[in-house]
Amino acid sequence: MKRVLVGVAAFVLIAAVPVMAGDYHKGATLSCQECHVMHSSQQHGYNANGGGNFTAIGSAPGTYDYLLRNHINELCLTCHDNQTFAPDVLEENGGTALTLGRQAGALNNGSSANYFHADGHTLGATDVAPGGTWSNPDGLECTDCHQPHGRGTSSNSNPYRNLGNSVTGSFTAPISYAVGTNDLTKDVFEYSAASYDIGDVDFNEPSADSSGYGEFCQLCHTNFHGNASSPNMRNQLGPAGEEWFRHPTAGIDIGDLGGGHSSLTVFKNRLYRPKVMSPTGDWGTQGVAWAAAPTDLTPSCFSCHKGHGNKRAFGLIYPTGNAAIDEEGDGTMYKELCKACHTQG
Repeated sequence: MKRVLVGVAAFVLIAAVPVMAGDYHKGATLSCQECHVMHSSQQHGYNANGGGNFTAIGSAPGTYDYLLRNHINELCLTCHDNQTFAPDVLEENGGTALTLGRQAGALNNGSSANYFHADGHTLGATDVAPGGTWSNPDGLECTDCHQPHGRGTSSNSNPYRNLGNSVTGSFTAPISYAVGTNDLTKDVFEYSAASYDIGDVDFNEPSADSSGYGEFCQLCHTNFHGNASSPNMRNQLGPAGEEWFRHPTAGIDIGDLGGGHSSLTVFKNRLYRPKVMSPTGDWGTQGVAWAAAPTDLTPSCFSCHKGHGNKRAFGLIYPTGNAAIDEEGDGTMYKELCKACHTQG
């Protein structure tokens, strides 16, 4: 089955292209003319006879910075909203021929009766990021989280989903990934090239005390991320087991604290379980109780939230454990998420 990209920076494609390892907009699939136009004027394609597909320039030619064909979000959504050749990242998954769940969920822009500002990342929003101080005064743009050219660092030349936050004005905290064959030193494992369905992406734990995914999210949502030694997460002078005031995103494994705080038994006996980090690359088999679950499984941001959002407040999932977890989870109540790991209630 052909897989399509979900959750990468949404920039214009000319036509469907063969699936290849890694994210789009890098290497051989980084094509200047898909997003840029030299003279802000184009009436025909690039074939010698003027044929060939091309994306029209926006409604105000001559006004787009960096020789872009349109404003950033509009340019991205030209291909990434209701098209059959690229993933649909905005609201309802209406364009893609596949019915696979989107690992990152869906962005919103306030135009749908089913997706609201409270449900996740809102394109064009000028709000300050919860838990932080950053905002985009021009409104949230795709390129605030995704790098259009797929550039990275000397040690990570092709980050997962082309993620690279613009908070510092440079490409920071890239998330590493492996494709096809897992590499436990990488943050993410895609089971095959461009497999972006929920069931085709899992998360390693290269460091027992951190989460690469969490560190990326922390660039905007500063106070919400950390481990047992992070003062923004835990009052270390408080009574043992009672001193947490924010849920850890690294450094604490399911069942670590005991006393009902979390239970590996509860987690592993559910037929369907939220995503967690595994340092050994063992995530069990969904749909089957996990008798031999390792004791070093760690929750992080993606265990509870969809990176783009969904139809639930805060982009949360509500999994009951009895059905495969999709963009929403299969349940109807917030506490169904908590009960994936906790015994109370």
